[in-house]
Amino acid sequence: MSGSQVLKKVLFIGAGGNIGGPIFRSLEKAGFDLTVLSRPDSKNTFGPNVKVVKKLYDDPSLSEAFEGQDAVVSFVSVAALLDQIKLIDVAAKAGVKRFIPSELGSNTLNPKAQELVFFYKQKQTVLEHLEATAKKNPGFSWTGLATGPVFDWGLQVGFLGFNLKTHTALIYDDGNVRISYTNLDTIGEAVGAILRKPAETANKYLSVSSFTLSLNDILASLEAATETKWTVNHASTADAEREGKEKLAKGDFTGVRTLLARLMYGGDTGANFEKEPTFANQLLELPQESLDATVKAIVAGQK
Repeated sequence: MSGSQVLKKVLFIGAGGNIGGPIFRSLEKAGFDLTVLSRPDSKNTFGPNVKVVKKLYDDPSLSEAFEGQDAVVSFVSVAALLDQIKLIDVAAKAGVKRFIPSELGSNTLNPKAQELVFFYKQKQTVLEHLEATAKKNPGFSWTGLATGPVFDWGLQVGFLGFNLKTHTALIYDDGNVRISYTNLDTIGEAVGAILRKPAETANKYLSVSSFTLSLNDILASLEAATETKWTVNHASTADAEREGKEKLAKGDFTGVRTLLARLMYGGDTGANFEKEPTFANQLLELPQESLDATVKAIVAGQK
Protein backbone atom coordinates (compact mmCIF):
# COMPACT_ATOMS: atom_id res chain seq x y z
CA MET A 1 0.00 0.00 0.00
CA SER A 2 1.51 3.31 -1.03
CA GLY A 3 2.03 5.88 1.70
CA SER A 4 0.62 8.56 -0.61
CA GLN A 5 -2.56 6.63 -1.35
CA VAL A 6 -5.06 8.56 0.78
CA LEU A 7 -8.12 6.53 1.72
CA LYS A 8 -10.58 9.11 0.45
CA LYS A 9 -13.91 7.29 0.17
CA VAL A 10 -15.14 6.52 3.68
CA LEU A 11 -18.20 4.66 4.95
CA PHE A 12 -18.96 6.06 8.42
CA ILE A 13 -21.01 4.08 10.95
CA GLY A 14 -22.27 5.88 14.05
CA ALA A 15 -22.31 9.41 12.63
CA GLY A 16 -25.32 10.40 14.75
CA GLY A 17 -23.73 9.70 18.13
CA ASN A 18 -22.38 12.11 20.77
CA ILE A 19 -18.81 11.12 19.89
CA GLY A 20 -19.22 9.80 16.35
CA GLY A 21 -21.03 12.95 15.22
CA PRO A 22 -18.17 15.39 15.87
CA ILE A 23 -15.63 12.92 14.40
CA PHE A 24 -17.79 12.60 11.28
CA ARG A 25 -17.99 16.39 10.94
CA SER A 26 -14.21 16.62 11.31
CA LEU A 27 -13.72 14.22 8.38
CA GLU A 28 -16.36 16.12 6.39
CA LYS A 29 -14.51 19.39 7.00
CA ALA A 30 -11.24 17.73 5.95
CA GLY A 31 -12.72 16.89 2.56
CA PHE A 32 -13.21 13.12 2.73
CA ASP A 33 -15.85 11.59 0.45
CA LEU A 34 -18.32 10.34 3.05
CA THR A 35 -21.18 7.87 3.04
CA VAL A 36 -23.19 7.27 6.22
CA LEU A 37 -24.59 3.86 7.10
CA SER A 38 -27.57 4.29 9.44
CA ARG A 39 -30.62 2.44 10.65
CA PRO A 40 -33.78 2.68 8.53
CA ASP A 41 -35.61 4.42 11.41
CA SER A 42 -32.85 6.99 12.02
CA LYS A 43 -33.98 10.64 11.96
CA ASN A 44 -30.43 12.05 11.74
CA THR A 45 -29.72 14.35 8.81
CA PHE A 46 -26.40 15.21 7.20
CA GLY A 47 -24.97 17.71 4.72
CA PRO A 48 -26.06 17.84 1.06
CA ASN A 49 -22.81 16.20 -0.11
CA VAL A 50 -23.19 13.20 2.19
CA LYS A 51 -24.70 10.01 0.83
CA VAL A 52 -26.84 8.14 3.39
CA VAL A 53 -27.53 4.42 3.14
CA LYS A 54 -30.22 3.12 5.50
CA LYS A 55 -29.90 -0.61 6.13
CA LEU A 56 -30.01 -3.05 9.02
CA TYR A 57 -26.85 -5.10 9.63
CA ASP A 58 -28.69 -8.28 8.65
CA ASP A 59 -30.00 -6.82 5.38
CA PRO A 60 -29.05 -9.22 2.51
CA SER A 61 -28.04 -6.18 0.43
CA LEU A 62 -25.81 -4.65 3.14
CA SER A 63 -22.70 -5.14 1.00
CA GLU A 64 -23.96 -2.49 -1.44
CA ALA A 65 -23.08 0.19 1.13
CA PHE A 66 -19.47 -1.09 1.32
CA GLU A 67 -18.77 -1.49 -2.39
CA GLY A 68 -16.38 1.12 -3.78
CA GLN A 69 -15.38 2.39 -0.33
CA ASP A 70 -11.70 2.77 0.60
CA ALA A 71 -12.29 2.64 4.35
CA VAL A 72 -14.87 2.01 7.05
CA VAL A 73 -14.82 4.16 10.19
CA SER A 74 -16.94 2.61 12.92
CA PHE A 75 -18.23 4.47 15.97
CA VAL A 76 -20.91 1.96 16.92
CA SER A 77 -22.21 1.95 20.48
CA VAL A 78 -21.04 -0.48 23.14
CA ALA A 79 -24.18 -2.57 22.55
CA ALA A 80 -23.17 -3.10 18.92
CA LEU A 81 -19.45 -3.84 19.35
CA LEU A 82 -19.70 -7.50 18.35
CA ASP A 83 -21.89 -6.60 15.36
CA GLN A 84 -18.67 -5.26 13.87
CA ILE A 85 -17.53 -8.84 13.16
CA LYS A 86 -20.21 -9.10 10.47
CA LEU A 87 -19.34 -5.61 9.21
CA ILE A 88 -15.66 -6.57 8.94
CA ASP A 89 -16.52 -9.66 6.90
CA VAL A 90 -18.74 -7.65 4.56
CA ALA A 91 -16.06 -4.95 4.22
CA ALA A 92 -13.31 -7.41 3.35
CA LYS A 93 -15.48 -9.16 0.80
CA ALA A 94 -16.42 -5.81 -0.80
CA GLY A 95 -12.76 -4.84 -1.24
CA VAL A 96 -12.53 -2.21 1.51
CA LYS A 97 -8.86 -1.41 2.23
CA ARG A 98 -9.06 -0.23 5.87
CA PHE A 99 -11.38 -0.81 8.82
CA ILE A 100 -11.13 1.46 11.89
CA PRO A 101 -13.18 -0.20 14.65
CA SER A 102 -15.02 1.49 17.50
CA GLU A 103 -12.35 1.86 20.18
CA LEU A 104 -11.79 5.21 21.93
CA GLY A 105 -11.30 4.93 25.69
CA SER A 106 -8.70 2.84 27.44
CA ASN A 107 -6.06 0.51 26.04
CA THR A 108 -7.95 -2.60 24.90
CA LEU A 109 -4.68 -4.55 24.69
CA ASN A 110 -4.18 -4.26 28.47
CA PRO A 111 -5.21 -7.52 30.21
CA LYS A 112 -6.42 -5.66 33.33
CA ALA A 113 -8.76 -3.53 31.19
CA GLN A 114 -10.26 -6.70 29.71
CA GLU A 115 -10.65 -8.21 33.19
CA LEU A 116 -12.34 -5.15 34.70
CA VAL A 117 -14.88 -4.14 32.04
CA PHE A 118 -16.64 -6.78 29.92
CA PHE A 119 -16.83 -4.75 26.72
CA TYR A 120 -13.04 -4.52 26.54
CA LYS A 121 -13.07 -8.30 26.04
CA GLN A 122 -15.52 -7.70 23.20
CA LYS A 123 -13.22 -5.05 21.73
CA GLN A 124 -10.35 -7.54 21.91
CA THR A 125 -12.49 -10.13 20.09
CA VAL A 126 -13.08 -7.57 17.33
CA LEU A 127 -9.34 -6.79 17.09
CA GLU A 128 -8.53 -10.50 16.84
CA HIS A 129 -11.07 -10.86 14.04
CA LEU A 130 -9.54 -7.90 12.23
CA GLU A 131 -6.07 -9.46 12.49
CA ALA A 132 -7.33 -12.79 11.17
CA THR A 133 -9.22 -11.10 8.33
CA ALA A 134 -6.17 -9.07 7.30
CA LYS A 135 -4.08 -12.26 7.13
CA LYS A 136 -6.63 -13.92 4.84
CA ASN A 137 -7.17 -10.82 2.67
CA PRO A 138 -3.93 -9.08 1.58
CA GLY A 139 -5.81 -5.99 0.36
CA PHE A 140 -7.58 -5.50 3.71
CA SER A 141 -6.06 -3.79 6.76
CA TRP A 142 -7.13 -2.25 10.05
CA THR A 143 -6.12 0.39 12.59
CA GLY A 144 -7.21 0.49 16.25
CA LEU A 145 -7.23 3.87 18.00
CA ALA A 146 -7.24 4.34 21.77
CA THR A 147 -7.83 7.91 22.95
CA GLY A 148 -8.32 7.65 26.69
CA PRO A 149 -11.40 9.43 28.05
CA VAL A 150 -12.77 12.11 25.70
CA PHE A 151 -11.70 15.17 27.66
CA ASP A 152 -13.82 18.11 26.51
CA TRP A 153 -17.03 16.08 26.14
CA GLY A 154 -16.37 14.19 29.40
CA LEU A 155 -15.75 17.39 31.35
CA GLN A 156 -18.92 19.01 30.01
CA VAL A 157 -21.22 16.08 30.84
CA GLY A 158 -19.66 15.22 34.21
CA PHE A 159 -18.19 11.88 33.13
CA LEU A 160 -14.76 12.78 34.52
CA GLY A 161 -16.11 13.48 38.03
CA PHE A 162 -16.11 17.28 37.86
CA ASN A 163 -19.42 19.16 38.12
CA LEU A 164 -19.12 22.53 36.39
CA LYS A 165 -22.38 23.81 37.90
CA THR A 166 -21.82 22.92 41.55
CA HIS A 167 -18.01 23.23 41.51
CA THR A 168 -17.58 19.80 43.09
CA ALA A 169 -14.93 17.22 42.23
CA LEU A 170 -14.59 13.50 42.86
CA ILE A 171 -10.92 12.56 43.30
CA TYR A 172 -9.85 8.92 43.33
CA ASP A 173 -7.08 7.81 45.71
CA ASP A 174 -4.45 10.57 46.00
CA GLY A 175 -5.43 12.12 42.66
CA ASN A 176 -1.89 11.90 41.31
CA VAL A 177 -2.19 9.03 38.82
CA ARG A 178 -1.53 10.43 35.34
CA ILE A 179 -3.72 9.24 32.47
CA SER A 180 -4.09 10.29 28.85
CA TYR A 181 -7.14 12.22 27.62
CA THR A 182 -8.03 13.40 24.10
CA ASN A 183 -10.28 16.23 22.91
CA LEU A 184 -12.91 15.53 20.26
CA ASP A 185 -11.26 17.66 17.57
CA THR A 186 -7.99 15.82 18.09
CA ILE A 187 -9.68 12.44 17.76
CA GLY A 188 -11.08 13.67 14.45
CA GLU A 189 -7.60 14.77 13.36
CA ALA A 190 -6.15 11.40 14.38
CA VAL A 191 -8.74 9.47 12.34
CA GLY A 192 -8.10 11.73 9.36
CA ALA A 193 -4.33 11.21 9.70
CA ILE A 194 -4.78 7.43 9.72
CA LEU A 195 -6.70 7.67 6.45
CA ARG A 196 -4.05 9.95 4.96
CA LYS A 197 -1.19 7.67 6.07
CA PRO A 198 -2.46 4.18 5.22
CA ALA A 199 0.95 2.51 4.84
CA GLU A 200 2.31 3.86 8.14
CA THR A 201 -0.80 2.91 10.13
CA ALA A 202 -1.74 -0.44 8.57
CA ASN A 203 -2.53 -3.31 10.95
CA LYS A 204 -1.52 -1.36 14.04
CA TYR A 205 -3.07 -0.52 17.37
CA LEU A 206 -2.31 3.15 18.09
CA SER A 207 -2.93 5.46 21.04
CA VAL A 208 -3.10 9.25 21.08
CA SER A 209 -3.76 12.02 23.58
CA SER A 210 -4.26 15.75 23.88
CA PHE A 211 -2.51 15.67 27.25
CA THR A 212 -1.60 13.29 30.07
CA LEU A 213 -2.82 14.56 33.43
CA SER A 214 -3.73 13.74 36.99
CA LEU A 215 -7.11 14.50 38.55
CA ASN A 216 -5.33 17.07 40.70
CA ASP A 217 -4.03 18.79 37.54
CA ILE A 218 -7.57 19.07 36.20
CA LEU A 219 -8.89 20.36 39.53
CA ALA A 220 -6.19 23.06 39.71
CA SER A 221 -6.96 24.18 36.15
CA LEU A 222 -10.70 24.32 36.87
CA GLU A 223 -10.20 26.30 40.07
CA ALA A 224 -8.03 28.81 38.18
CA ALA A 225 -10.52 29.12 35.30
CA THR A 226 -13.55 29.53 37.59
CA GLU A 227 -11.68 31.58 40.20
CA THR A 228 -13.39 29.39 42.77
CA LYS A 229 -12.24 26.91 45.41
CA TRP A 230 -13.99 23.66 44.57
CA THR A 231 -15.53 21.16 47.00
CA VAL A 232 -13.57 17.92 46.81
CA ASN A 233 -14.95 14.46 47.60
CA HIS A 234 -12.63 11.45 47.76
CA ALA A 235 -13.09 7.86 46.65
CA SER A 236 -10.99 4.71 46.46
CA THR A 237 -10.30 2.76 43.27
CA ALA A 238 -10.16 -0.43 45.35
CA ASP A 239 -13.69 0.30 46.62
CA ALA A 240 -14.79 1.17 43.09
CA GLU A 241 -13.62 -2.23 41.81
CA ARG A 242 -15.34 -4.11 44.62
CA GLU A 243 -18.59 -2.14 44.38
CA GLY A 244 -18.66 -2.32 40.59
CA LYS A 245 -18.26 -6.09 40.56
CA GLU A 246 -20.92 -6.49 43.27
CA LYS A 247 -23.40 -4.39 41.29
CA LEU A 248 -22.79 -6.32 38.07
CA ALA A 249 -23.20 -9.62 39.92
CA LYS A 250 -26.69 -8.44 40.89
CA GLY A 251 -27.49 -7.35 37.33
CA ASP A 252 -27.05 -3.66 38.12
CA PHE A 253 -25.22 -2.23 35.13
CA THR A 254 -24.45 1.06 36.88
CA GLY A 255 -21.51 -0.99 38.15
CA VAL A 256 -19.87 -0.51 34.76
CA ARG A 257 -19.46 3.22 35.43
CA THR A 258 -17.78 2.44 38.74
CA LEU A 259 -15.47 -0.09 37.10
CA LEU A 260 -14.57 2.42 34.41
CA ALA A 261 -13.39 4.79 37.13
CA ARG A 262 -11.22 1.98 38.53
CA LEU A 263 -9.96 1.29 35.01
CA MET A 264 -9.06 4.92 34.39
CA TYR A 265 -7.51 5.85 37.73
CA GLY A 266 -6.12 2.57 39.09
CA GLY A 267 -2.65 3.12 37.67
CA ASP A 268 -2.19 -0.44 36.35
CA THR A 269 -4.15 -0.46 33.07
CA GLY A 270 -1.77 1.28 30.67
CA ALA A 271 -3.81 4.49 30.82
CA ASN A 272 -0.70 6.71 30.54
CA PHE A 273 -0.27 6.36 26.78
CA GLU A 274 2.96 8.36 26.70
CA LYS A 275 4.63 5.36 28.35
CA GLU A 276 3.17 2.87 25.85
CA PRO A 277 4.83 1.65 22.61
CA THR A 278 1.53 2.34 20.80
CA PHE A 279 1.76 6.13 21.38
CA ALA A 280 1.36 7.77 17.96
CA ASN A 281 1.00 11.54 18.40
CA GLN A 282 4.19 12.12 16.42
CA LEU A 283 3.33 9.59 13.69
CA LEU A 284 -0.06 11.24 13.18
CA GLU A 285 1.37 14.77 13.49
CA LEU A 286 -1.11 15.82 16.15
CA PRO A 287 -0.91 19.32 17.67
CA GLN A 288 0.47 20.22 21.08
CA GLU A 289 -2.46 21.19 23.30
CA SER A 290 -2.93 23.14 26.50
CA LEU A 291 -5.03 21.90 29.42
CA ASP A 292 -5.63 25.44 30.69
CA ALA A 293 -6.73 26.72 27.27
CA THR A 294 -9.13 23.78 26.86
CA VAL A 295 -10.59 24.23 30.36
CA LYS A 296 -11.00 28.00 29.93
CA ALA A 297 -12.88 27.46 26.65
CA ILE A 298 -15.21 24.90 28.27
CA VAL A 299 -15.87 27.09 31.34
CA ALA A 300 -16.59 30.05 29.05
CA GLY A 301 -19.05 27.94 27.04
CA GLN A 302 -16.99 28.14 23.86
CA LYS A 303 -16.74 24.34 23.32
